[in-house]
Amino acid sequence: MANTNRNQTLDAVKGVAIFLVMLGHVLNLNHMEDAYLYDGIKAVQMPLFMIVSGWLCGMGRKVSGLRDYGRILGRRAVSYLTPFFVWIAVLYPLELPGAFVDTLFHLDYGLWFLMTLFLLTAMVYTAQLAACLAKGTVSREIVFWGAYGLQAAFVVIETLLGWEFLSPGLTRLYIPFYMTGYVAAAYPIRELLSSCFPPGRQKGQSVQEKESLGKGLLVPAETVLAPAAAVGFFYLIIRYDLLDMSSFQALLRQITASFCGCYVIFCLCRLWPDGKAKQAAAWLGNYTLEIYALHFHFATILNRGTAWELYSFQGILFVLASFAVMSAVTGAIIFVTKRIRILDFLLYGRRFRKTRTP
Repeated sequence: MANTNRNQTLDAVKGVAIFLVMLGHVLNLNHMEDAYLYDGIKAVQMPLFMIVSGWLCGMGRKVSGLRDYGRILGRRAVSYLTPFFVWIAVLYPLELPGAFVDTLFHLDYGLWFLMTLFLLTAMVYTAQLAACLAKGTVSREIVFWGAYGLQAAFVVIETLLGWEFLSPGLTRLYIPFYMTGYVAAAYPIRELLSSCFPPGRQKGQSVQEKESLGKGLLVPAETVLAPAAAVGFFYLIIRYDLLDMSSFQALLRQITASFCGCYVIFCLCRLWPDGKAKQAAAWLGNYTLEIYALHFHFATILNRGTAWELYSFQGILFVLASFAVMSAVTGAIIFVTKRIRILDFLLYGRRFRKTRTP
C-alpha cells in the first residue's frame, strides 16, 4: 500500500538528485566529464540530498530528553551506519581491518554520504538535547544554536588542523546545505519570503480593498528568486571551473552555484504538476540509498577502452546506452535483494516493520 503521508515533491527532488548522480557517474567513470554539464551536475547532486535530509530532520519530532536522544540517535546509527560498514565488508572481504581503517580516515573510499549524513544529523540532535536540558531563563533557541555552533566550530578546527578521521572536510562542506533544509522546515521561512512580495496597492486604493483584491494572490518568492538563481547558476558554470576548490573564493563560488541550482530544482519540483512523470520521479526517490550503493559499479559496463567525445553522436549514444544498462542491472539487483529481509537490512539499512491489521 502506498504511503499517503509522504511528501511527493520531496521524493521527486530525491528522484531528480539520484538521476543526476547516476548520470554524473557515467560521465566521470568513463572519462567523459566536461566543463559545463558535469560541473552543473556535481554542483547540485549531493547538496540536494543534504537539503532534503535537513528538511526532514527539521520536520521531525525534536529530542525530548536524554533517553529519547539515545533512542533516536540509535535508530539513525542503525539506518545509516549498518550499510556503511557492511558494504566495506562486501567490497573488501579479504582486507577487512585495513579497509575499515582506511575508510574511516578517507570516507570517500566508501559510502561517505551515509557517515557524513549521520554526523550532520547527530550534531542537530545533540544541540536539541542541550536545548532540552537547558534550565533557567536562557532561551532554548539560544542554547540550541550555541550548542550547534560549538560543534560546527569544532568541525572547522578539525579541518584547519588537517585531521582526517571521519573526513571532517566533508561534514564542513555540507553543513550549510543540511542546515538550510533544517531551518526551512523548522521555521516559517517560506511564509516569511512570500510576505516580502505582496501585491502592490494601486493609487487611491484602500488597505481593505487591497487585501480583498489581493487575497490569495500573494506573489510566491519563487517567481522572483528562481529566475535570478537560474541566471546565477548558469553564469557560474560558464564562467568558472566549479571543481576547483583550491581557494576560499573558489569554494564560495561552488557553494553559491550549488544553492542556486538546488533552489531552482526545488522550485521546479514544487511547480511540477501531479501526474505520472512526477510519480515516477517520486518513486525513484524512494530508492535513493539502494541505487546509490549499487549503480556506479556498473557505469563502465559497456566501456571497451574507446575514448568517446561527449558532444558527438557516438558519445551521446554511448552515454544513453551505458545509463540504460547500468540502470537495468542496478534495478535487477535491488529487486532481488530487497525481497530478502536480512539483505534489505544489511545492504540498505531498511528495518523490517510488521504491518498492523486493523
